[in-house]
Amino acid sequence: MTQRDIFVVGTARTAIGTFGGSLKDVPNTQLATTAVKAAIERSGVAPDAIGHVVMGNVIPTDVKDAYLSRVAAIDAGCPIETPAFNV
Repeated sequence: MTQRDIFVVGTARTAIGTFGGSLKDVPNTQLATTAVKAAIERSGVAPDAIGHVVMGNVIPTDVKDAYLSRVAAIDAGCPIETPAFNV
């Protein structure tokens, strides 16, 4: 087995909202896409060069949230072939 180097090239997070606050009508997928776009932009790496997208979510609020990282990665410009998963 060949060992491969792993690099974390960018991170970003969303704002912390309050229950019923100003973010209550913003879907998690939209918030996540904003964070992934910011991480990609800050990293300077082209979206098609991203190997994996990994993200966490504390409270899923919609059916799409089960695939939050996948939706956010694709909506942020990563190719559909880019693996993405939630932790």
